[in-house]
Amino acid sequence: MKRLRIGPAYKLFFLAVVAYVLLVGAARTYDFAVTTADRREVAALAPVLVDKLVVVDAGHGGPDPGVVRDGVREKDITLAVALRLAEYLEQGGARVLLTRDKDCDLADSEPGTKSRKRQDLERRVAIANDNKADVFVSIHVNSFDEANEHGAQTFSQLGCTEGYQLAHAIQDELKTLLRNTDRVAKRGDYFTGRTTKMPAVVVEIGFITNPRECKLLQEPEYQSKVAFAIYAGLVRYFASGAGVVPPLTGE
Repeated sequence: MKRLRIGPAYKLFFLAVVAYVLLVGAARTYDFAVTTADRREVAALAPVLVDKLVVVDAGHGGPDPGVVRDGVREKDITLAVALRLAEYLEQGGARVLLTRDKDCDLADSEPGTKSRKRQDLERRVAIANDNKADVFVSIHVNSFDEANEHGAQTFSQLGCTEGYQLAHAIQDELKTLLRNTDRVAKRGDYFTGRTTKMPAVVVEIGFITNPRECKLLQEPEYQSKVAFAIYAGLVRYFASGAGVVPPLTGE
């Protein structure tokens, strides 16, 4: 019987495959270790949430679906993540107010009118202002003309230092726990940011126009992962304010 000879090219290919498998395994082990360490640290810091009032705003709702791609609606994704975030916060000892907990908006004027959208936003903000919330967190899904854009990103109001520190804390956790975005916290001009009396952020949790990310955003496990990352950011923000951890610079 002849012995099968493996040429140099096949040997190199085989070694390359083995090296790739080992590299992927090492990367996954590292990611798991980082994620586990982060979750343990967040759990240790969670008592800073006690008696904090967080308003969680699921963007859009009711007659306003938000961005829609291939039948996937932004309003459904934001509500699913908002409900999971509320659970984490309540388990951590925070008080939570949801601007909506079902498929609805907060307006009563005619659907499709500018006044309805304005009324909806004003009532969301009023929930936070009237109840003297500590922070306002609005969850949205991003979109872009080009399908390759991806990654969660957190925005705060121009000129609001506390809001930017909150956005920075949340963005850091999104990067650490999701491991799929290099985006940084940014400042902008938003109705909710201008009119809330407390630090407010808009968290764009991913791009519905990116096929891979759109699929992820529909998965309950990934929605929970995103919600926990936002929760972890809130914990770190309050811990920084309480002097439990070094102050956030956001720069």
